[in-house]
Amino acid sequence: MFKNLHELFTKMPTEQDCRNYLASQRWQDGKAVCPSCENNKCYTILGGKRYKCSDKKCNRQFSVVVGTVFECSNIPLSKWLMAVFLATGHKKGISSHQLARDLGITQKSAWFMLHRIRTVMCDNTDIVFEGIIQSDETFMSRKYRSDYVGLSEAEIDYKLANSRESKGAVVGLYDKKTGKIKPLVFDRLDRDKITDVIMDNVKLGSTLHTDESSLYRKLEYNGYYRESVVHSRKEWVKTSISAGKVHCNNVENFWSVMKRGIHGIYHGISYKHLNRYAQEFAYRYNSRDLKDYQRFELTIQNLDGRLTHKQLVGDIRVK
Repeated sequence: MFKNLHELFTKMPTEQDCRNYLASQRWQDGKAVCPSCENNKCYTILGGKRYKCSDKKCNRQFSVVVGTVFECSNIPLSKWLMAVFLATGHKKGISSHQLARDLGITQKSAWFMLHRIRTVMCDNTDIVFEGIIQSDETFMSRKYRSDYVGLSEAEIDYKLANSRESKGAVVGLYDKKTGKIKPLVFDRLDRDKITDVIMDNVKLGSTLHTDESSLYRKLEYNGYYRESVVHSRKEWVKTSISAGKVHCNNVENFWSVMKRGIHGIYHGISYKHLNRYAQEFAYRYNSRDLKDYQRFELTIQNLDGRLTHKQLVGDIRVK
């Protein structure tokens, strides 16, 4: 057990120590499971560096990193573990330039590492919130001309000149009961999109706490009860008999941390990767009650899946 980065260095000084630790976190009792046939009877070969499936039909050789975000990487596992600790422990994230200096690797490698780690932070569950839900929206990231392929030059110039069209939109939903936040990314916002996202993620009959934005007006006729605060009148919190204190402060607190990270650490992000950054900040926010080493262990235990470079740099077109 380790509680900080220094203890991580001292307790796992060799690559074999790192492999043994990863195996203990990935597999029950450290017994290897074949990624192809899921056979749990595997032999250790090459001095513990690799495993071999005992099933004669499969007979596959594999290592502990196969099937994880570490797969097909020439970077030592010790550096990967340090990168996970830093990326999950820093409240506002860590830039690829800083991570490259800390680990002694190139900036391009560090950038790819961080995006791989962000795939673990993404919440892919279809949890539907209910009860009292705060909702707020903001705009961040940057769109480029390549995001508007198919439009005329005049249309692209107009969209890039428009402060909202040239940025990505993020809707934040905060569940008062669980204290969890869920960010959802869109290329733009309108009343229909807000209505759809609320109906997909919030149970009918729930109470919505919002600001005075007219984007939520349609929801009042679709089975939701809405309480709002009027920020233009400097109203940040009000008391309601049925819903208690009405405000959007929890979502806005999340925006403040995320925007400080985007502007202070990353200095700017593209719309193409906005969702991964939003999920990264939500992951740390939703696990804020955990210690850094506990969040690290939770991340290591959920490393399954792989992000290729081709998938990462693939095109995302703005509709």
